[in-house]
Amino acid sequence: MDFKRWLMATLGACGVIVASEYVIHNVWLGEFYRMHAQWWRSGPEMAARMGFLVGGQIALAGLLTLVYARGYEAGKGTVAQGFRFGVLAGLLLFLPKSLMLYCIYPYPASLILNWLLGGFVEITLAGLMIGYLYKPAK
Repeated sequence: MDFKRWLMATLGACGVIVASEYVIHNVWLGEFYRMHAQWWRSGPEMAARMGFLVGGQIALAGLLTLVYARGYEAGKGTVAQGFRFGVLAGLLLFLPKSLMLYCIYPYPASLILNWLLGGFVEITLAGLMIGYLYKPAK
């Protein structure tokens, strides 16, 4: 695995993840969250833990890129392969998690479904970015 390609693809995936998280949780679901503020940490509490959120996003991007790089098939088309990887990783990360969250927490099914769809799209887009940036070695 080439560190420079890994780092570039990780940074690209991290950008996609951060942007997607913003759109999903501030634009798309922001009003729902404000209407149910009792379910979430307060703004100051979240701000105090923001390092964990950013660390998790960086770790997700780095690990996705590592898994992609380890399973990379040269000559298969990087963007198409990145898309396939993103779809499978999105399903792996969000489908089982959504089913478990629905069982454990008293959140409405619509919220869990929105998290599932948003997360799936986010990881699929991250996979596309990784595939685009993780170019074959010359």
